Amino acid sequence: MIDDERSAEARAVAELALIRLLAGSAPTSRLLIVLGGLIPPTLTSAASTAPAHLGTTDVDVLLVTHLTADRDLSPIERALKMMDFAPDADGWRWSGVVEGRVVKIEFLCDLDDQPAEAIVTPKGCSTLRAVNLRGTGNVEHDHREMTLHGPDGDVQVRYAGLAGYLLSKAAAARTRGADKDYYDLAYVLLHNDAGGPAAAAALINASTLKAAVPGMATTFAELRERFRDDRAQGPRAYAQESLKVTPEEDAALLAADAAAAVREFLEALHR
Repeated sequence: MIDDERSAEARAVAELALIRLLAGSAPTSRLLIVLGGLIPPTLTSAASTAPAHLGTTDVDVLLVTHLTADRDLSPIERALKMMDFAPDADGWRWSGVVEGRVVKIEFLCDLDDQPAEAIVTPKGCSTLRAVNLRGTGNVEHDHREMTLHGPDGDVQVRYAGLAGYLLSKAAAARTRGADKDYYDLAYVLLHNDAGGPAAAAALINASTLKAAVPGMATTFAELRERFRDDRAQGPRAYAQESLKVTPEEDAALLAADAAAAVREFLEALHR
């Protein structure tokens, strides 16, 4: 059994887990938006010079931003159990084995009436929970409908768009601060289909999500600090993860590119 390996093969298995979850919980699965490690390749497909993305063993999904009393999400919980996935102690992170690999599915929400990082129980669920992460709800206002081809037929999925993803990932990089968060953020800023960091910022500034930017001032200030130069935490993590895909690259240059990308992005956002 393989655990915590990030690779193209691991990504394919994580996507298969997502397909099974979507198929098993339809039509309630329409209330899910994917915003985690599966997303970067879908936002950088036009960049022919982009290095391959490292991949992921995680599937991060946003449960409907506002978990209201009339939304019964028990079909999602039942689908997880049918997949032989089990929750951790808090109930918002589930794990299971798919084709010999451990896959994690994490459930997030973004509720104004709950404290940040509160654990929320959706209606109809006995063990499924969601962790309340500020900023993740931006993907509800910027996502795309895509088709995934599963072994038993096609399923429809909502994937985060570029603007929603970057704002949500910035929030995750601040609150969770995992190496994979810094890597995914810098990778998408450098190689996105819009044309780079400034172009991505321009897309946000031209969208309805522009209104969300002032409220993320603290997040952006922290992000700037974590990417302040090529020796900071974020750029070092980006270089370390990138070398797993392209070990022939220069670590110092990779770190410098990541620091410059975040700086250019924030300056274009006027942050």
